[in-house]
Amino acid sequence: EREKSGAREREPREPREKAPRKSKSWEVQGIEEEVVACGLMAIADRMDTREGYRGRGSYSNYRGRGGGRRGRGGNQNFGGRGGNSNYRGGSYRGRGRGGYHGGGGDRVQGIDKLAELHGHEDLVRVVTPVTEPSGRQVLYSAGQDCSVRVWDLSLPRNQQCTNCVTVGADVGSVLVASGWLFVGIPGRVKAWNMSDGRQVDLVGHQGQIHSIVPYTEQGMIFSGGEDRSILAWRFNQQTSAFEQVGAMHGHSGAILELQVVGNLLFSGSMDGTIRVWDLNSAQCIHTCQAHNMPVMGILVWENHLLSCSLDGTIKVWTWNAPNLDLTYMHQTW
Repeated sequence: EREKSGAREREPREPREKAPRKSKSWEVQGIEEEVVACGLMAIADRMDTREGYRGRGSYSNYRGRGGGRRGRGGNQNFGGRGGNSNYRGGSYRGRGRGGYHGGGGDRVQGIDKLAELHGHEDLVRVVTPVTEPSGRQVLYSAGQDCSVRVWDLSLPRNQQCTNCVTVGADVGSVLVASGWLFVGIPGRVKAWNMSDGRQVDLVGHQGQIHSIVPYTEQGMIFSGGEDRSILAWRFNQQTSAFEQVGAMHGHSGAILELQVVGNLLFSGSMDGTIRVWDLNSAQCIHTCQAHNMPVMGILVWENHLLSCSLDGTIKVWTWNAPNLDLTYMHQTW
């Protein structure tokens, strides 16, 4: 009957052995597992904070004006817009990233959710933990609803938002340093003196400002953004205003992240590169094609640098001056 119907008798298949499941160890050539895992979670939070990117084949839909102007073709030393004077190195005063989220659950890999904060009316881009001089620990948050909120998690749930500042524009970055609140918005950095409420504008960028970091020992800050430039600012006591004292150019895409460590500045960009700048000379001393897509976050820990990208990878680099050497890579999909 089987021959008449044309059906073929199948040979019994041998049971297929399951391949051993790969372990997901975070050990990286001597780096402690706990420290690396915390670093990975800290920068993984940046993966979904830049709204507007579409697909994997083009950067053209990134929110803003397509990366802004290319820059002026060279690097300037600090100490004036065209000056030749240099400045010495400084110390690192990091800018934390709060809030690792894992798909809405109350527990992510052994981490308990302490609070869920409500108040913003649109996309939240920035969450920055700050320890005030009194010792009180607060969170600053900001985003597309054009406001900056301050949260005190030690207060009752309905009283945790202790302050809200309306800045009148989409917020791309926030920094609290040396008694000042710096807020990056398209075209400028707004700065508030937190003791007397004085407000000044730092005008020099074109487009959104995605990162602001302090250079504490020199009393300076750096800002980077959509116009592909990194600007340096210093407060002038005589004019009671911040002045632009230098600029660095080289990236071909918007600058998304800055980190200062000692006399080095690390910058991550939409062009997929990480650049290392010597702050003594204001020159780029190394360019690393770190990712195939925008570098969304970087975190420096001792002589290691962690980076995450829209290409779905988290990478650990070792700084062996003058190079960044890839130590470990994790593919998230």
